[in-house]
Amino acid sequence: MDVVYAQPLKELLAVSTYFKEQTVVLVSSESQEKAAKDAKLIPCFVISTKTSQSDLQKLSKKKKAVIGSSLAENEFAVKVNADFLLQPSDTKQSFDLGLAKKCADANVTVVLMFEDFLNANSFERHLLWKNYLEIVKYCNLKGTKFVVASGCKEALHLRAPKVRESLMVLLGVLIVDAKKFLEDEVK
Repeated sequence: MDVVYAQPLKELLAVSTYFKEQTVVLVSSESQEKAAKDAKLIPCFVISTKTSQSDLQKLSKKKKAVIGSSLAENEFAVKVNADFLLQPSDTKQSFDLGLAKKCADANVTVVLMFEDFLNANSFERHLLWKNYLEIVKYCNLKGTKFVVASGCKEALHLRAPKVRESLMVLLGVLIVDAKKFLEDEVK
């Protein structure tokens, strides 16, 4: 399973079928959702604390993702039972053991968007790496799923599952868990 931002779907479909894995596309509108479904990709709505209650109710049966980076957004992902918590930390640590437990209980998958990591400067990248080492440690302790996703905005920037699996292992995910988490079917 890979998670990417909405982009030209024809190119994405051509490249993602090469890797033979499910691709989750982050969308923000019903037209994007329809286009993703037509391309046989899995649409996932991006929501935040600013999303209205009525919109949340409309999306109750659909896949949801929350872009974290703050304690409020991270807690919100658990509160609304989001499927994915994207980028739960930036240069400041906003993820702890208690949140890892809540994510495990709510079946929220924690996701590092690799392209965001690559776009950071060297100092920010160092801080991100340090924070994600801690996040993976917390996720391992509480049984929370942790995945490294391509997180790209262009189809040609997709990363192969083997590359993302290796990054997960470098961060501290067990090899068997890394394979299992990446191969899990998105329902």
